[in-house]
Amino acid sequence: MNKEDNLLMGSVPRTFFSYLVPTIIGMLTNSVYCMVDVMFVGNCIGEQGLAAFNIAMPIFTIFSSVGLMLGVGGAVTISVLIGLGEKEEADRVFSLTVVSSFAAGMLMSVCGTLFLRLLSIALGATPELLPDVMDYLRPLQYIAVFYIMNNTMQVIIRTDYNPKLVMAAAVAGNGMNIFLDWLFVSVFGWGLTGASTATAVGPCVAMLILSFHYFCRKNTLRFRTDFFRMEYLKRIMKNGFGTFILEFSSGTVVFLFNAVLLRVSGQAAVAVYAVVSNIAYVGKGIFNGISQAAQPLISVNFGAGNKERIKRALRFAMLTAIVFAALCYILILLFPKQLLVFFVGNDSTLIKIGIRSLDVYFISFIFTGINTIYMYYFQSVESAKVNIAIALSRGIVLIAAGLLIFPFFWGETGVWLTITFAEVFTLAWIIPVKRRFDRLNQEQMLLHPNI
Repeated sequence: MNKEDNLLMGSVPRTFFSYLVPTIIGMLTNSVYCMVDVMFVGNCIGEQGLAAFNIAMPIFTIFSSVGLMLGVGGAVTISVLIGLGEKEEADRVFSLTVVSSFAAGMLMSVCGTLFLRLLSIALGATPELLPDVMDYLRPLQYIAVFYIMNNTMQVIIRTDYNPKLVMAAAVAGNGMNIFLDWLFVSVFGWGLTGASTATAVGPCVAMLILSFHYFCRKNTLRFRTDFFRMEYLKRIMKNGFGTFILEFSSGTVVFLFNAVLLRVSGQAAVAVYAVVSNIAYVGKGIFNGISQAAQPLISVNFGAGNKERIKRALRFAMLTAIVFAALCYILILLFPKQLLVFFVGNDSTLIKIGIRSLDVYFISFIFTGINTIYMYYFQSVESAKVNIAIALSRGIVLIAAGLLIFPFFWGETGVWLTITFAEVFTLAWIIPVKRRFDRLNQEQMLLHPNI
């Protein structure tokens, strides 16, 4: 049985977990390096360094939002075309995705380097924190093209039946980042510039590993020179736009949280949010990994019209996300102080604020997992309008509304409750939409049994 037939006819649980395990390992190492960044900045540089780091953090979401929009949008389109048996068109979409990612990365690298000060101010740097924010951003802007392409190619190569190489690239890149964090920040004492330089090296190493997919001729997707089709570019953007919104809005949410917390509680609360958001980033990365593991299975079978296999794949992904979310929240309730000490040392003020914030903020986690799976499901079946609506709802609209209202009544606690509010109300409207979507699909099957 070849790789494509395995997606169409192989065991759904076995196929899902063959993508899930390497994807989760890769996501975990990515999340670990993010936490290590925070740990070294918090312990070796201090509160001001941590605040500057958190202000600069949205740059990662800007890069990843572009890279993942093209990667996920391209992967969904490629998978559906493969399910339809249109291999040459899938090759054209692959080629267009790679070229678009490179062009976007070069543009952002050049513009960010030339206008670094303006970028730092736009991200919210105060005059006191501006030099530190610029120090952190500078090395990242030099390699923006590699960061963006790494995000794109990880999704594409996973779709091209090589999730293990994607895992190896993530482990190697993130492992190098962790090692260099220790060397540059702890040993050499290079401060935020050292932490940023370590982060900049990671995607370059990962891209080198990913290139072996093509050097060793493991690829089934081939590059074509006659790749440009405006309708395919629109389709890629449409299929990936929900991911773009969610990723981009996460940077906006960090900006909004920082602004509200500075007003309500002060710099210490912003430093705590750097810890909280990075722990949440780990969990959200796992949810994304679960969803991305199910994406090829769902999209290829959607193209082939195998609706029962789509339902089974969705069921396995949803159950995995719920179990993971429940375990995470239990661990946070049991060991909040230990988590905080890891990041901020023995700072009693930050630990006190942090324990309260962790308990409240992570009530949202199970709802976050469910909504993430639903969002990627609608994306995988090319239902772009629902996918985009979910991303807007939970990514920015309801969060902005919560941050506007809740702190007025409950102060800092209201800030931490905002995510739960956004996720619960999003799920409340997703459920009837999903039922209607299933009903329409069932009616289509009755009318056209050969679809």
